[in-house]
Amino acid sequence: MAKNYKDYEYFANRPDVVKVWEDIEAYHDWCRLELRPYDPAEIYRKDSPNYSAYLYSKRPRKPYLGKNPRFEKRSNGERFSR
Repeated sequence: MAKNYKDYEYFANRPDVVKVWEDIEAYHDWCRLELRPYDPAEIYRKDSPNYSAYLYSKRPRKPYLGKNPRFEKRSNGERFSR
């Protein structure tokens, strides 16, 4: 018997496809803003220089921990070390 696809929502039932398209769009936006050549075949290839630079830009950063102690006032009144 044939399956009824009238009420079947493809993208609601396939989150893996949605993730791939969102990753491609995010990579395209990054290439556009960084003025890099865009090739959708490079996505998920870590040996590609553009995609590895994209992954490097998306890595988690260290949180800001406050003032840098190198530039705080010293006991002798100077601000910078010499």
